[in-house]
Amino acid sequence: MVTLYSTPLSANGRKALAVSLHLRIDPKVVVVNVYKGEGRANDYLTVNPQGKVPSLVDGSLMLWESNAILQYLAEAYGGYKLWSQDEKRRADLSRWLFWESSHWQPVLTNVMRPVVAQKLGLAPASPRAQADWTDAQFRSVAELLDIQLSDRPFIGGLELTIADFSIAGMMTYARACDFPFQTYPNIAKWYARIEALPAWQKTATMPWSGSDPA
Repeated sequence: MVTLYSTPLSANGRKALAVSLHLRIDPKVVVVNVYKGEGRANDYLTVNPQGKVPSLVDGSLMLWESNAILQYLAEAYGGYKLWSQDEKRRADLSRWLFWESSHWQPVLTNVMRPVVAQKLGLAPASPRAQADWTDAQFRSVAELLDIQLSDRPFIGGLELTIADFSIAGMMTYARACDFPFQTYPNIAKWYARIEALPAWQKTATMPWSGSDPA
C-alpha cells in the first residue's frame, strides 16, 4: 500500500495528489497541514526530516521532493503515462522538472509569499497584501514559459505530462494572487487546460480562488 502524505493547501502537495488521481492510483492519503505545524510532529519527521509535504512511503522507500514523487508514481504505478520510456523524451521533460524547482518555484514563492501568508492566516489581515508581478526575475521566467507554450498545448508538446503538473503546482495560488494572465496569454491558455482536468478540479480547495485566467 502506497501512502501519500500531503495537503492540497500546498502547491507541492496538490500536484502529488492530482497526479495520483489522474493516474487512478489509489494510495492511502494522510493529510498533513504543514501550515498548522503538523509537519513538525515527531512521527512525521521520521518520514520527512524536513517536515514538508508531500512525502511518499512505498514499502521500504521513503521519498520526498515533489518532482521525484511525480516521476516515481508515473514509472511505478502509471505505466509511464505522463512520462516516457524514451530517454531523450525523459531528458527533455526532466529539464522542465529541474527548471520548476530551481527557477519557477523559488521566484513565484518570493512574489506571492505576502498574499499566500495572509490567505492562510499567517500574516495580519490588513492591509491587503499584493503580489509584485513587476519583479524582474518573475518576468524573466514567465516570458520563457510563455514562449515555450506559444506553439504547443502542453509543456512537452501535444501530450500532458508530469512536467505540466509540476509547473502548475505553484499556479495553485495564481487566482488568489491576481496572476497577470493577460500579459502571458499562452500561460493563460495552458493553465485553463490544466484547470479543466478532473484531477485538478478535485484537488481545488479554499482559499485559492479568483477570477478566470482569460
